[in-house]
Amino acid sequence: MNAIKDLLFGRTWKGSLARIFALIVFALAPFGYHYQTVWVDGISMVPTYDDGQWTLMQRHRSFGNDWVPDRFDAIVVWDEENDISLCKRVVGLPGEKVEIKNGKIFINNREVRDTFGKGYMVIHKLVDPDTDEVWWKEYDNIESQVIAPDHVWVIGDNREDSIFGHFPIKEIRGKIVMY
Repeated sequence: MNAIKDLLFGRTWKGSLARIFALIVFALAPFGYHYQTVWVDGISMVPTYDDGQWTLMQRHRSFGNDWVPDRFDAIVVWDEENDISLCKRVVGLPGEKVEIKNGKIFINNREVRDTFGKGYMVIHKLVDPDTDEVWWKEYDNIESQVIAPDHVWVIGDNREDSIFGHFPIKEIRGKIVMY
């Protein structure tokens, strides 16, 4: 018992090192619970986030169960179909109508005007995962669809090369808070 007491409260270099280590652990534990660093992989969020950039995400659990992101929040969402995390911009909120006409996004019959999105949704690169064959498809107009109460509609800032669509709010990993 005296050895532990001397280590934690004594004036030895080992005690000082143990106190510094304990302080770091206790200080960083809450930070790690609420925040996570994220590596941006790909060009779908250019020009806001560059390929290969590190950023900071506030985890969904720190917002509470009833949290719904705001329009134009940058989020990280889990894409279950492709088994990957995606960094995207929230454009449509639950209950709103989303439509794409001539490569432009409309929410409730109003064109989305944001300072983040660059380009028009005109061409989409498709890759066959089995053969790695690549082909390009022009976007068709997407008729008006109502976003489900527990979903948001997202797209990357690089509108010409981004996965987009409806994602469940429960699949949002967190919100990007620093870039």
